[in-house]
Amino acid sequence: MLRFKSALFILVMAIQSLSSQTICSSFDAGLYKMMMNEYQAAIQLFDQCLNENPKSGIVYFQRGTCYLSLNKASIALVDFNQAILLDTSLYDTYFNRALAHQALKNFTFSEGDFLLYVSKKPKEYKAYKHLAMLMEDMGDYLSAVNYYKKYLEFVPNDVAILKSKALANSEAGLYNNAIEDIDKCFKIAPNDTSLWMLKGNIYFDAQKFSLAIDAYNNILINSPGNREARINRADAFISNRQYDQAIEEFKLLKIKETKNAEYDFNIGFCQLQLGKNEAAISSFTMAFNNNYENLGLLLLYRGVAYNNNLKVAEACADWKKSLEAGCKEAKAYLENYCKS
Repeated sequence: MLRFKSALFILVMAIQSLSSQTICSSFDAGLYKMMMNEYQAAIQLFDQCLNENPKSGIVYFQRGTCYLSLNKASIALVDFNQAILLDTSLYDTYFNRALAHQALKNFTFSEGDFLLYVSKKPKEYKAYKHLAMLMEDMGDYLSAVNYYKKYLEFVPNDVAILKSKALANSEAGLYNNAIEDIDKCFKIAPNDTSLWMLKGNIYFDAQKFSLAIDAYNNILINSPGNREARINRADAFISNRQYDQAIEEFKLLKIKETKNAEYDFNIGFCQLQLGKNEAAISSFTMAFNNNYENLGLLLLYRGVAYNNNLKVAEACADWKKSLEAGCKEAKAYLENYCKS
């Protein structure tokens, strides 16, 4: 919503040298309502404007901006198109029309409008941030990185954008570049603890699980109650095959969330990997009783634990129910171990 306010501010400044009567009698009142976020009231005033002066592009722009602020992108688009037809010098219209197209997932049109906007107003570098976000919506993370780079040429110490660039690099598989971005953030904002979470998650995505664990450790040393860091560290322990540590992590999480079936399932999975079949059966049963969402997978693994414990009848019963629940992997277990 702030992005609309910044565009509005530019237009108000440009119009102050004109008499409001050259536009319409209710124009200033409409602008005031916009600045108060009373968009519906502003729309009514701009409607009056257009009854007086139906050829005013600036009024269509402002009314379209109100509709966009109300998440009515389709209606806003009609007004922005009309504004450009009436006055091609209203360059901010291209910016807001790009936002409307983006909201409607007309990504190619959105990109075209953003690029036209920066060609007309090259110093309005914030448009590069929006272009980067658009590229992320399109799944083109390399282009997103490049647009974030262009933005950072103007504001090199913008930590929020460096974080976004790091995430885009990570999505593009450029994990080393992503870590470099986070390290730059640390130099600018050394006390920003959220950076450790981002760094840990990037290392996790890069399958550098030990480094991910180290990053999460930095959070939990100072904030042992940080749930997200503890869950992420537990997942990293599993991926790093440190099953005992993962079990302890999930048990700590269960102190406050005793009925969390996800934790029960993960504990059971770790116990199964360690060959602790009785304990795994108990944990999987607890997950079942707590309504674990992926029933087919749960019964598949509990069946494996039963089978490892030489309880073939129980294993086959679980695998049959697992297959019925949609877990296709259970079919091979039924064929191999339950032929009678």
